[in-house]
Amino acid sequence: MYMADRQLVLDRMILDRSAAQSWPDKWDVFKRTFPHQDHPFSKREWGGPSHSMCSYQGKMKPSLAHHLIEVFTKPGDVVVDPFSGSGTIPFEACRMGRAGYGMDISRLGHILTLGKVGHAVPAKVDSLLKELSSYISSYVLTPKDIEGAAAVKFNSSIPEYYHPDTFVEVIAARHFFLERWDSGAEWALLYSCTMHLLHGNRPYALSRNSHPVTPYSPTGPSEYRALMPRLVDKLARLNSEVSTSTRTYGGSAQGDCTATWPTTIPEANAIITSPPFFASTRFYMTNWMRFWFSGWERPDFDLKPVDYVENRQKIDLDVYKPFYAACRERLSDKGLLVLHLGDSKKCDMGLELSNRASPWFKVADCFTESVEHCESHGIRDKGSVTGHTYLVLSPI
Repeated sequence: MYMADRQLVLDRMILDRSAAQSWPDKWDVFKRTFPHQDHPFSKREWGGPSHSMCSYQGKMKPSLAHHLIEVFTKPGDVVVDPFSGSGTIPFEACRMGRAGYGMDISRLGHILTLGKVGHAVPAKVDSLLKELSSYISSYVLTPKDIEGAAAVKFNSSIPEYYHPDTFVEVIAARHFFLERWDSGAEWALLYSCTMHLLHGNRPYALSRNSHPVTPYSPTGPSEYRALMPRLVDKLARLNSEVSTSTRTYGGSAQGDCTATWPTTIPEANAIITSPPFFASTRFYMTNWMRFWFSGWERPDFDLKPVDYVENRQKIDLDVYKPFYAACRERLSDKGLLVLHLGDSKKCDMGLELSNRASPWFKVADCFTESVEHCESHGIRDKGSVTGHTYLVLSPI
């Protein structure tokens, strides 16, 4: 066996050892081997169908979340992600025997995270499905519905994506979920799955032919596609992970992670998160139809993004100072804050955020992995990002 092969085997053995091993050793192996890039972790659908509960532009690969959680936490830990987005990190933590909690400033991020980490009871899911079906069948479209949806026009207006009868069902479902806002794990599960169906290029999608991640201008014929049977089929594909005793559960909250965190977010053994990359695309625009379905009206696309870190950081990276303060308040004294950052010619986020960590944290490590070879979902969605920087911080 060649020396390089022997070292690879040894490195894999280290990664497979008990969780009692110190994180610096496991982290050293990660930096040498990049295990998330190897088979089977490199497979596009690695992690199971629940990680794909709803498409979301800009989400972390589940395999990367898996290895970060493996390195920096142990079973039974509380793992918090304050930029949870589609809930990849909290959900993978739950799959690995940790309690995963997420927080996101957007309604969309909160819904998608809770849909994955919340404990949805099958009987309650079935009951809510019946309520949704009854609501849709009796819903009467109003002129205000049509006017509001038509005003949300980016690649095309929302009514242009659907057959008229399907459009009524989409509007009805939106009202149904919003009228029951934040009403639990079952609500979030159905809400998330419905949002996945909104647009795509396969028979599951309610729309005319479009893209499953970002809604491109629809093409092809307009045909009636019923929402309920597609939603039931979607839920059936997730059943093995929704109704299982082999995972743990957590929670989610909507909130600004640069302010005081909601009390529903517990003390964390580790905070693992991926803030918006400095040079990234705008999440609220690449996911615009799902932002609409989660409650935004046309003016919100102009007004609400000013509060988002992805915009605030372009004005002043000191926005991370109150973020650090909030993290330190909720992180245990022996915990770690791990940031997955985008490195580009426009901004070395690892360096900039390292310089702002004190007086809350000290830098344990800062390491950059090249990602210039990467492409996901058929879309070059990483913008000008050429590297992923991992900034590991310990409390002062």
